[in-house]
Amino acid sequence: MGRALASIMLGLALGGATCGGAGEVKPPPGRSTDQPRPRDGDIAIQEELEAARRERTVAAYDLFIARHSNHPLAAAARKERAELAR
Repeated sequence: MGRALASIMLGLALGGATCGGAGEVKPPPGRSTDQPRPRDGDIAIQEELEAARRERTVAAYDLFIARHSNHPLAAAARKERAELAR
């Protein structure tokens, strides 16, 4: 059943069809299946650590650690930051 037909049937079931007035009942939007799935968060975090490694600054590592302090890669970032700070 198409959306237009479903909308008409819903309007009839709720007491009559309307022509765009304030009392128009619109069905909730359906889930779009043509949208891409969200990225894997761990991949994004790994890419951020790689960016900090390329930049090779204490500030870059500090930013990574501040944003992802509880992630397992934060331990590696802390170690690399300490070596860089020497």
